[in-house]
Formats: sequence, structure tokens, C-alpha cells
Amino acid sequence: MNKTITYNYSTTAIVTRSREIIALAKADLKDLSKFGASQRDIDLLEKKLTEYKKFPDDGFFSEKVKDKTQEKYDAEEKLIQMVRNFFLIFSIIIPTKKESKKYFPSQKLTGLKTKELIGVGEKVVTVGKKFKERLSKYDIADDYFEKLKTHITATKKALRTLEQVRLERLRNTNKRRDLGAILYEQIAKLCHYGKTYWKERDKERYKKYLLYVKNDDKNELDN
Repeated sequence: MNKTITYNYSTTAIVTRSREIIALAKADLKDLSKFGASQRDIDLLEKKLTEYKKFPDDGFFSEKVKDKTQEKYDAEEKLIQMVRNFFLIFSIIIPTKKESKKYFPSQKLTGLKTKELIGVGEKVVTVGKKFKERLSKYDIADDYFEKLKTHITATKKALRTLEQVRLERLRNTNKRRDLGAILYEQIAKLCHYGKTYWKERDKERYKKYLLYVKNDDKNELDN
């Protein structure tokens, strides 16, 4: 597998630089063709640029991840409230810590990972069945457990959705990066032709084909 080329252009910068080089190469094609440049090189860069621009900006996925993360937090909070309510009543009907820990070794809910919290919720449903009669005296009955299971399901769904959005973001980032590497290769290729032709002919035109230029417009980096 070929190693992906790394480059120092941002998403916006590589689009801008592609457009600039396309325009330069089209204007200079007759001269650059003497050194191997062709219309096919320009066409390929234009094609890949069109493909690249179709990928959503990472900010789009960042917002989706943020929104879905908040939805997961909201679902978790509702589940935590119900489990805490159960633990409060459970400590009344099972007053000794030793006996209580046989069912729930820890009643700590803050800091739990989502899957761990879901596991606690499911354990509450299981344990609740064993103490159904005693719990019912404190309004922990069938309707409570049905509502609890609803919150467990909602939390599972929120977690699954967040994981899917994160994966979608990762895939988009990888595809955009790989296509960006292809753009960079084509930019570098056309820049090479341009520099080769203009180096001894026109200093200002030569500078336009530099890949990276410092602010003083004198030195090219990594080219």
C-alpha cells in the first residue's frame, strides 16, 4: 500500500491553490508543453478538485458530533436519575451495605462510560424483579421498570448514533485527505513544469509556481 502524501495546505488553501495553478497552467500550456506538461494534467487536476469540493467541510461533521454528544448526555442523565431513585429505595429495603453490595458492588454513577451505565440500568431491571413486592410499597412497580427500559433503549440508541456520526466523520476526513494528496501531487507536477520553464525567463512568473512561499515571497519551503 502506498503511503499517503502529507502536505501543508488547509482544506481551503488547497482548493485555492488548485484553482490558481489551473489558471496559470492553462495560460502557459503552450510553453510548459515543451517540458512535458499536457492538457491531460490540467484536466486531471480540475476533475479531482471537483471531487474534493463535494466533500463536506469538517465543521459540518464537528457540529453533528457535538449535537449527538449532547443527545447522548441528555439520555444518560435521564437514565441516571431513574437509577438513583432505585438505589435510594433499595437502600431502604436492603439496609445493610454487605447485602446491598451482593447485587450492586458500587452505586457510583458519575464518571461511568455509557456502556457501563447501561449495564447498571439493566442490572436494576433484573434485581428489581427479585424484590418486586417490597419495592412496590415505595412506588417502584411495573410502570417504573417499563420507563427505565425505555431510557435504557434511548441511551443505547443515542450512543449508537454518536458512534455512527463519529465514524462518518473519520471516513470523510480520510477520503478528503487521500484526495487532497492527489490534488497536491498534480499541483506539484504542474508547479515543476512552470518553475522549469520560467526560472531563467521571468522571476515573477516563476514565483507564482512555488508550492509554498514565505511572507517575504523569497523562499520556497518543502518544494
